[in-house]
Amino acid sequence: MSVDLFESTESFWFCIKTKPRQESAAKRSLVRDVGLEVFCPMLRFERARRSGKVKVTEAMFPGYIFARFGYREKYRHVAASIGVSHIVKFGGVASIVSDSIIHELRAAVVDEETVEIKSSIETGQEVKLLQGPFAGIRAVVTQVMPAQQRVKVLLELLGMEREVLVDESGVLPDVAHPLAPR
Repeated sequence: MSVDLFESTESFWFCIKTKPRQESAAKRSLVRDVGLEVFCPMLRFERARRSGKVKVTEAMFPGYIFARFGYREKYRHVAASIGVSHIVKFGGVASIVSDSIIHELRAAVVDEETVEIKSSIETGQEVKLLQGPFAGIRAVVTQVMPAQQRVKVLLELLGMEREVLVDESGVLPDVAHPLAPR
């Protein structure tokens, strides 16, 4: 799409680069202070911690949000907003994000802007044990028993492999971000 953004009075969607872990602050600032429509899709998923499973919410696109505005009137306000690093540009020109892309992303989210990622445990998957004497140890799932809410895992202890039956709630795939490359 070739548009002279300094001549056009039309509003377009733009990708905004935020400061590290400042997606929510940037969104609040752009909505409250600049009056923009902002879309910041989030992921909610379980992550392993020493204390067990915890639900975390992170940006679907870490470091990026989307905002709709008339470039000529608002680009300076956007660039100066709390949490904003800059408007994403290619070849020195702000890149317009297609309405269809925003529409498809919005169709995939629930609870306003959040996608719930359920962690399912599968045979052959590497997990981290969260409870008991083996807490913190990684193991491979050898069998899933959904009716009993238990899984068998293969542990390597003192150079020997042992199969151990554990409660399903005591294991969790150790993933940094659900969309991160594996």
